[in-house]
Amino acid sequence: MGHRTLVAYDRDGYDLHYAHWGVDPADLTPETPFGGPPDDGTVRERAADLLDPSGGRLTDERRTAVDPDPLATGLTFEEACARLDPVEHEALYVVDPDFAVRRYLVFALRDDRAGPRTALVGYDDARDAAYLRGWLAGARAVRAVAAPAPGAVLAALRWLDPGRGTVVYPLDDERGA
Repeated sequence: MGHRTLVAYDRDGYDLHYAHWGVDPADLTPETPFGGPPDDGTVRERAADLLDPSGGRLTDERRTAVDPDPLATGLTFEEACARLDPVEHEALYVVDPDFAVRRYLVFALRDDRAGPRTALVGYDDARDAAYLRGWLAGARAVRAVAAPAPGAVLAALRWLDPGRGTVVYPLDDERGA
């Protein structure tokens, strides 16, 4: 399945790029703006036994983890968020002009009042990401069993750690959220 990540570069608007196998944020530098080689060796080895990739994507030796061809350019942050699909994308990386990277996990939420929502939850490293995925799985299990008030998981996610910079999309204009 990959570790599908959207990478938004802040360049007078956001340029949105795709990284199928994810990318190490430390590899996004002015010298290597799209990271190093993708981490897809294991998949290539397994696919070689099963497929004849002549002329297909598997024969394309990608040189960078992030596809240099943008999906879109000049987007606002809200427009970039609108392109996220929590079923398809695992993470969003926002790369500032100085190449500082803010990392967000992409979570699908069900809000009984506002319908399907997407939460972007800031995280620090792989251990923190694993903790947050576990936290969300536990919250969903509690919701399924205890049926808390509508929007309880969403509210708890915002209270989990305000310093994470949680963003929920689409915005709920009626409630001022």
